[in-house]
Amino acid sequence: MKSKLFTLLFCVFCFAGTNAQSGLFIDTSYTAEQMVMDFFANSCATPSNVTYNGAPATMAFFEGANTNLGVNAGIVISTGDVTQIAADVSNFTSGSMAGLGDFDLQVLNAGGFPSYDAAVLEFDLTVADSGDMNFQYVFGSEEYPEWVGTSFNDVFGFLISDMGAVNNIALVPGANIPVSINNVNGTDNSQYFIDNETAGNADITFDGMTTPLLATFNAISGNTYHVKIGVTDISDAIFDSGVFIGIESLCGDSLLTPPAEAIAAVTGNTATFQNHSRYATTWHWDFGDGTTSDERSPQPHTYAADGAYTVILTTQNWCCTDTYTIPVQVGASSTDEASRKPFSLLPNPAVDWVQLSPATGEALDYQMLDLAGRAVMQGTATGDTKLNISGLNPGAYLFLVKNGQGSFTEKLMVK
Repeated sequence: MKSKLFTLLFCVFCFAGTNAQSGLFIDTSYTAEQMVMDFFANSCATPSNVTYNGAPATMAFFEGANTNLGVNAGIVISTGDVTQIAADVSNFTSGSMAGLGDFDLQVLNAGGFPSYDAAVLEFDLTVADSGDMNFQYVFGSEEYPEWVGTSFNDVFGFLISDMGAVNNIALVPGANIPVSINNVNGTDNSQYFIDNETAGNADITFDGMTTPLLATFNAISGNTYHVKIGVTDISDAIFDSGVFIGIESLCGDSLLTPPAEAIAAVTGNTATFQNHSRYATTWHWDFGDGTTSDERSPQPHTYAADGAYTVILTTQNWCCTDTYTIPVQVGASSTDEASRKPFSLLPNPAVDWVQLSPATGEALDYQMLDLAGRAVMQGTATGDTKLNISGLNPGAYLFLVKNGQGSFTEKLMVK
């Protein structure tokens, strides 16, 4: 059993905002709105009005495909520092984030004890078809096993609001009780419990967690629901708990392409790169001169000779890979990559249509991808081309254009 002492936890980070100490990968680089729109906007549902209320570093993207989590990837929120979750179970994640509690979550705890350090993700959700809608999740905590049956009963909820009625759908399967420390553990509803201490889990520091569960609600086509997903400490502000929300929620795909995207700026013979890729866990840069880097954000690269080079960024996660090509001209005639982009895409953000305009008279092959890497539109533009996007779900898309010099990408926001 791990010692519950308030000690300094020393962590080594590969880069800012990211933790890759174990098979669980945590990345705090993304906003709540980015992740909700990227993961949950699809043919089944359209999210909007995304907000997150919680202390800094309590929400992140996670990848857990190579752990016993049972969920490939998604959003994790915690009552403590999420980066500390990705560690051996012998470590201990606990700390007051000086955060407020949440009344809606507090009342889910039958004892009525006060709540602290609430982490709450909220958004509206308009559904396309009637029927059951599911959220895939795993709840974990450091309160296991010592504080089972006490007032330190950290709790979370999936609250769905419809026509004034608010229901918690994070329930123990077959029972009308919320998933919490006291309701799912090694004794109660143990078929839904994983004891990480006994298993010696090297990837997840929480002493215990649930098996993957589904929070289900019955939706009516065209209705808009308010979703509130939160986790909170109960009775004290220490011993962290968290919930992992899977990308397969709300008809989401089990795979996640990590879209590669970058910008280059050149001064003389030195190129500086900004990596705008998402949801990758490794990155590989080929600078086109025989040198490479595996850093997420490489140092400025100086070329030994003037000339034209092709830089290739390759992104990868547990399932998928993507590449992005940047033509770079260095030397006396070098220019910023953005000024050489051979097209414009306006307006951006766009609602019903967007116009693709080649910078010259050359034909451009184009492809529009969602952030799972699926093509939603493609063709060839020989002049100003007005594209109808009225049928697309709101969210971020990648617009890929190719010509004889290389590939160019622009992010398009559809409202």
